Amino acid sequence: MTIQLYKRLFRFLIPYKKQLALAILFSVIVGVIASSPVPLIQKTFDDIFVEKDFFMLKVIPLALVFLYALKAGLTYAQNIIIFGISWELVVRVREQLFSHIHRLPFTFFEDNETGHLMSRIMNDVSIMQSTITRLLKELIQNSITLIALLCWIFYLKWDWAIISIIVFPVMILPIGNIARKLKKLGHKGQEILGHLNSTILESFAGVKVVRAFAMESVEEKKFNSFSDEFLKVMKKNVKYVEITSPFLELFGVISASVILWYGGYQVLTDQVSQGTFIAFIVGLFMMYTPLRLLFKIYTNIQSSLAGAERVFSIFDMEEEKIKEGTLELSDFKKSVEFKNISFKYPSRNAKVLNDINVTVEKGRILAIVGMSGAGKTTLVDLLFRFHDPSFGKILVDGIDLAEYTLSSVRNNIALVTQETFLFNDTIRQNIAYGKPDASEEDIMRAAKAAHVDYFVENLDEGYDTIIGERGVKLSGGQRQRIAIARAILRNAPILVLDEATSALDSESEKLVQNALHNLMEHRTTFVIAHRLSTIKHAHSIIVLDKGEIIESGTHEQLLANCGLYQKYYKMQVIDDNEK
Repeated sequence: MTIQLYKRLFRFLIPYKKQLALAILFSVIVGVIASSPVPLIQKTFDDIFVEKDFFMLKVIPLALVFLYALKAGLTYAQNIIIFGISWELVVRVREQLFSHIHRLPFTFFEDNETGHLMSRIMNDVSIMQSTITRLLKELIQNSITLIALLCWIFYLKWDWAIISIIVFPVMILPIGNIARKLKKLGHKGQEILGHLNSTILESFAGVKVVRAFAMESVEEKKFNSFSDEFLKVMKKNVKYVEITSPFLELFGVISASVILWYGGYQVLTDQVSQGTFIAFIVGLFMMYTPLRLLFKIYTNIQSSLAGAERVFSIFDMEEEKIKEGTLELSDFKKSVEFKNISFKYPSRNAKVLNDINVTVEKGRILAIVGMSGAGKTTLVDLLFRFHDPSFGKILVDGIDLAEYTLSSVRNNIALVTQETFLFNDTIRQNIAYGKPDASEEDIMRAAKAAHVDYFVENLDEGYDTIIGERGVKLSGGQRQRIAIARAILRNAPILVLDEATSALDSESEKLVQNALHNLMEHRTTFVIAHRLSTIKHAHSIIVLDKGEIIESGTHEQLLANCGLYQKYYKMQVIDDNEK
């Protein structure tokens, strides 16, 4: 599993292979230079101090300055290359992940909280970046330094070298166990961060509800609970990561002590020179730093791989499989027909829609009525192909919707929903969303038709006013009018109004109803409405109950039928009179 992860990580690096080759070359040179004090120390003691070589007294200091100046320059160049690549990698992976998530089925968004997805895109991808950096920079460089130092101590005294490294295999097993535990902790830590992101997002987005119900303490308690859980995981993580250093130091001192005793005896008996002994001991102690860093890098990488696994788990999800045709829906002419439509969500057993048959001629208005959960929104969602029918077909101008390209289908439909979603941008940009190339004249015409100009003229910045996250600076009615202006500007032949007037106050409703009627003129319109007074002029009305059409007709016909529609209507009339 881990090997596969490494392979997938390095696939992202293929476009940078030339820069990487150069960075790795620099790492090799820097790693070798880092081991240079060992032979230089031997030369210093044996040639300068013992042989009194004044020439070497001049050469060795100059060699040290030259080598470490070269090392400094190469290290800087190496860092520029590696960090540049790793940050570019972060940006590209985030872009690809964001794009991929947008192409996943709608059920994915039903099953995953926004905060968790934010954590994947931001936190987990950042962890991938640190993993790549450690692999390319620290792992290679410290490995080369360690190998070079090993070569030097074997060159100096091979039997001492064998004695020194005999303890290495003993360390591998416990370090491996630590790495596995760190990987599990990494997974758990990232999951908790996802919960924290979700809590922050929900709490701040619903701050009015939180304060209205005096639930600040509950939200704080929820946040603190996840924070404390994350703290516990991080403390455990620190314990496992930091145990490697003292563990290695102890074994290093044991090895050095053995060599100090055994090698010291050989020096005293003139079997080995003082320069060789000192150089060997220095080399042995120098090995501790890259060895300690390598084990620490290994444990950190194991922990970081948890983030990479979470990112790749999203990439491994199949994008939304929609059979897309080749026909372009460029000129809607006749009708939209729902023919024997049945639908059920994969996660549910019961059908949401069952044997729906209804035809809407061009320029006509179909109102869809029913209690919550009757299947009203699901029916129009099929029109956008957010889902495909489990059975039956939707025909546009007599052709199966699936035969058209997805973009041409959606370009021919405008949507206004009950839950108006606006972006933290200007009023102008929110109206132009969906048609960014619209002229200023077209934007103003749409704004006027939806009576947006009615309140914009009182704003200091006018249409350049930033409306805040989800339009928090505006009233519900103002937000709804901007959404309607957006639909007007789109100028699509098919219009879907999903309870578009339910969030309006009385004054706003009067202003918008006229705009909606103008908007619906000459358009094929699907209206989902709880307020039946708004659909009296619909050409036809269907009443859904438990996913089935139980009544259909005009407003007057349905009132005369004494059925469910009449019951709903009377209930609303009584409620309105009581108000």
